[in-house]
Amino acid sequence: MPDISLDRSGLAQTTVVSFVTLAALALLGVVMAYWTWVWLAPRPEPRAQPLADPVGSVASANTLFGSVQTAQNIAAPTGIAIRLLGVVAASGSRRGYAVVQLKARQILSVHEGEDIAPGIRLAEVHADHVILERNGTRETLTWPEKKASVAPPGLKINK
Repeated sequence: MPDISLDRSGLAQTTVVSFVTLAALALLGVVMAYWTWVWLAPRPEPRAQPLADPVGSVASANTLFGSVQTAQNIAAPTGIAIRLLGVVAASGSRRGYAVVQLKARQILSVHEGEDIAPGIRLAEVHADHVILERNGTRETLTWPEKKASVAPPGLKINK
């Protein structure tokens, strides 16, 4: 009958148990790091989606006698979540700039000719509006509409 050494089988068993314990701890660390990142990481800001040209629009349609000519200088109203907060007109050799709010979170001061967001450039600054250029399309951003103030009873507003 062969002699089986208890010390040798104990060493092998201790090594296997130690290896499995270390692997389980490493797996636990990876899982905890993943869920901590998912729960506590800042949310990515969504990108501005380009406006699709409507299929039946006059600008993209061809007529019987050729294509429709569109005015290139007319700016379309913007459909992105940018709000105009203020403008500073150009003077002398200085460029004008606008103060805009992106998605109700971020307020930016942007010089004429610079990018507001990826793919959106501040083309022109005027006293009552700014012109944005997005993927070659010019869009108008005007001052937000002011809500009519309602006077409390007994208070008369003179205009």
